[in-house]
Amino acid sequence: MAEISLNNTVYKYTNFLFGYQERYFKIDQSQISYFRSKDAESEGCRKSRALTEFNIELDEDPCRMDIVFKDDRWCLRFKSEQELDIWKNALMAFMPNMTSPPRTVGHNQVDLHKLTIMQQNMILQYDSIISFLHSFLNTSGSPVDLSAVEQTIDQCRQLEDNLKSLRSILRHLQLKESYMSDEEFFDAQDDESELDPQIIQSFREESICASEIQQPSTSALESESPLMKEILHMTAEQLRYAKAGVDDGPWELFCTDGEMKMYRRDYEVDGLMCDPLKAVHSVKGVTAREYMDIFFKPEYKLSWDHTLERVNVVEEISENIVVLHQLHKKVWPAAQRESLFWSHFYDVCSERDPDAHDAYMVCNHDCDRPDVPRVDNSSVRVGLTIAMLCQTVIEAKKPLDQLRRDDIRCRITYVAQVHPGGWVPTSALRQVYKREYPKFLRMFTKFVLEQIKGKALTL
Repeated sequence: MAEISLNNTVYKYTNFLFGYQERYFKIDQSQISYFRSKDAESEGCRKSRALTEFNIELDEDPCRMDIVFKDDRWCLRFKSEQELDIWKNALMAFMPNMTSPPRTVGHNQVDLHKLTIMQQNMILQYDSIISFLHSFLNTSGSPVDLSAVEQTIDQCRQLEDNLKSLRSILRHLQLKESYMSDEEFFDAQDDESELDPQIIQSFREESICASEIQQPSTSALESESPLMKEILHMTAEQLRYAKAGVDDGPWELFCTDGEMKMYRRDYEVDGLMCDPLKAVHSVKGVTAREYMDIFFKPEYKLSWDHTLERVNVVEEISENIVVLHQLHKKVWPAAQRESLFWSHFYDVCSERDPDAHDAYMVCNHDCDRPDVPRVDNSSVRVGLTIAMLCQTVIEAKKPLDQLRRDDIRCRITYVAQVHPGGWVPTSALRQVYKREYPKFLRMFTKFVLEQIKGKALTL
């Protein structure tokens, strides 16, 4: 068979947000590849497939054709039927059985036998639905008592408040937590479990006072800092994003190293690459609080992030919210980068997984401040949204005060999206982050384990 070569711009379906986008397709040396555009051919192809095992599916739309591989499907639209025929004939030359691919049902002979069976099934389903509707309508249901529902909700809220207070009491009395069977529970002494109501109320008031002193209210923080509303919104959004599975979107696995897996998605803004990244990891012998403390605290950053040249704390909004200005090391020939962002350390135990003991998160997001100019007129300020969620998983059934580092594990989810701020070659930037992000997580984990070595657990 003579070598077939073909290239042109074709519309390819990308996703439900952006629909069909123009892509430059090319058939050469028994391979089909596509690029972002003809001008971007030097950056490398988006995907390439060998024309060995594939199929062609046509649609009722005369300008639509799908190329179906074993693990992928490319949905294409052409500008005309003539253009579709050219590509179809070129692809069919690589198929073992060069027969014309079938059209969909609208272009095929109707199978009358199958349609007859389908009609009979539909009649039976119709009768079944009608019978159900009659029985449903004839059933006189009692109306919903909304006042009872509201009362139940109030009771649930009261129980939740009581539960929080009792947990505070247990911590105050330093009662030992342990895993007990039903028999051990009912054999427990009554004097350890019964508490006087006045004592409960007293400790509840102490707990409320302590929380009011240690943690400023949201409204107080909002009045002190105009960033607070944005911080709370972005933190909640990134928590949902971190807890979403990698199946919820077109994630591509690009790195696996032991427990660590890293995923990416193609995404561009105004021609600049801003690929979202997600990493899942698990580290034995460290708690979520320990891992997050080191990630959040500015004094550690120069020790574990070797891309930084300088870190400056611009403002400490609260004990767990700071604004940082970082200068990154220059990478020739690109302009030097810097970043200005707020960092929020947050207790998210209420959103932890069912098997987790606790959960903490740090969220970083870029911000603008007139009092923090760029270090140099030639430097470029990057945009960033980064979140790290850590959860402690206890693998041994022991009281908390008897746990050792071999008994615990930290479950980590890291999400990041960085806007480079200025033009950087897309292909080069993708190669850099595919190498640097796994390296960063490995080095940071190593640094954390060195810092906690020989220290007691912090839960």
